[in-house]
Amino acid sequence: MGKIEASRLAAHGIRRAVLAGALVVSVMLAASAQAVLANKILATVDGEPITLYEFKTFVASSPVTAQASQEQPEAVLDALITSRLIQLEIDAKGIVIGAADIDNYINQIRQQNQITEEQLYAALSQQGITPEAYRAQVRQEMQRAQLINREIRGKVSVTPEDVQRYYEANLSDYEQAPEVTVSHIVLRLADDAPDYEVESVRERAEEIHRKLDDGEDFADMARQYSEDPAAESGGALGTFRIGSMLDAMNVAVQELDVGEYSEPVRSSVGIHIVRLDARDEATHTPVEELSDEIREKLYNQALEERYARWLNEDLRERHHVEMLE
Repeated sequence: MGKIEASRLAAHGIRRAVLAGALVVSVMLAASAQAVLANKILATVDGEPITLYEFKTFVASSPVTAQASQEQPEAVLDALITSRLIQLEIDAKGIVIGAADIDNYINQIRQQNQITEEQLYAALSQQGITPEAYRAQVRQEMQRAQLINREIRGKVSVTPEDVQRYYEANLSDYEQAPEVTVSHIVLRLADDAPDYEVESVRERAEEIHRKLDDGEDFADMARQYSEDPAAESGGALGTFRIGSMLDAMNVAVQELDVGEYSEPVRSSVGIHIVRLDARDEATHTPVEELSDEIREKLYNQALEERYARWLNEDLRERHHVEMLE
């Protein structure tokens, strides 16, 4: 091999070595850039960083979070910060959940859904959740529940005075329809009766109505003509709330004064002549019957408000949160 050829080969080898070295450096720089990006600090909580890597892991933890991150990434980051704050409170208060507690919780879930342990973990596997990850999630939920019980439930109460004030302020919500005492004369008629039969029954009802107009006693007419068991008692049906009777009777009664009777009206069971025997004006359900319902409603409202204030104010005041560009 001549000196010139050897010189060429040496120069070629040097170029290859230089290119290979440059490629290695390029790969190392790219990896370093990715590491820097992953470790980018988005915020700090009590001086401890929350990195982009943690944020992405949090986003991938559920489809809901992943969707939200596309629309409101700031809100998702805030949720991650809140999660960190809650965990700090759990650690500070020494809230510990044992393996037996987790087992009991999972067994309750299985019993409620009537599934076996194998079915539960098969369903979790389809969602990409391992048994270990699920137990960790259960532990975290139970810790948070205990924390919230300590921090919030014990500070929320509803007094009898609160219940009374709410009742009086919303009295119209507890109004009961007026009660009416009615009697009737009914001639039975199928809902799908042919026209000729309807006409025949209506003529009979109008004849009874004319006799009432002429002074015949309603109870006597009911005993003689009415076609239901109430005929024996002179057509007396009893006391009802407006709206709880057949529609045709509800409408007819509202237009009557006490002692008056209606024109013949048709319902799904026949043709009626309705008499209004008594009317009691609208009343209200007593507060004593509603106190448990109102107390629970007020308690849940107060609980939600207290929880929101604890999340958005109390936790932030106890810890130092700094958002970074």
